[in-house]
Amino acid sequence: MKPEEVKRMEEEEDEEFVGLNVETSLLDAVQKLFKTEPEVEVFYDGFLERIQNDKRLRKNTDDRRRMNEAFLDELLKYHDLDTINNAINDVSVNDDSNLVEGDAEKDVDKLLRKTFKDKMEFRMFMTYISQYMMELGDSPVEACAKSMKRLGKSDADILKITSVIDKIF
Repeated sequence: MKPEEVKRMEEEEDEEFVGLNVETSLLDAVQKLFKTEPEVEVFYDGFLERIQNDKRLRKNTDDRRRMNEAFLDELLKYHDLDTINNAINDVSVNDDSNLVEGDAEKDVDKLLRKTFKDKMEFRMFMTYISQYMMELGDSPVEACAKSMKRLGKSDADILKITSVIDKIF
C-alpha cells in the first residue's frame, strides 16, 4: 500500500478505513525506508492494527500529534532513529559503504564455505543468531559466538567468523 493509495482512501471516506491524520513527510518516508511493496503493506497493517488496539488512538484519530507519535513508534520497530530522520529530511546515505567488495567478498565466501560443512549447518547458524538476538537481545557478535559454540565450532573458527560480523556491524 503506497502513501498515495492511503491518501486516496482517506479522501473516499471509506468506513472500514481509519483516516490517517499523519504528517505527509512521515508518509513519504515510508516509501524511502521500505524497499518492497510487501514491506510497506506489513508496516501499514501493523500501524492500522495499533490504532485499532489503542483506545485513545482509535477514539482520537483527529489528534495529529498523537497519530504522528504512534506512526513514529511503529517506524521505530523497523528502523533506527537516524535512518528515519534521514528519510524524512531527504538526506541520502550511501548504503554500499558497509558492504564487502571484490576480493574481500571472495575471502568471506571462502571462509564461510570452509567453516560450515553444508547449507543446512549454515541455516542453523543463522537461525541460532536470530534466536539469540531476538529472544535474549544479544549483539550480532555475541549471537554469532554463541551460535558457533552451539554448533561445536573451534575457537579459531569462532574468532574468524565473529571478526567478520564485527566489521559488518
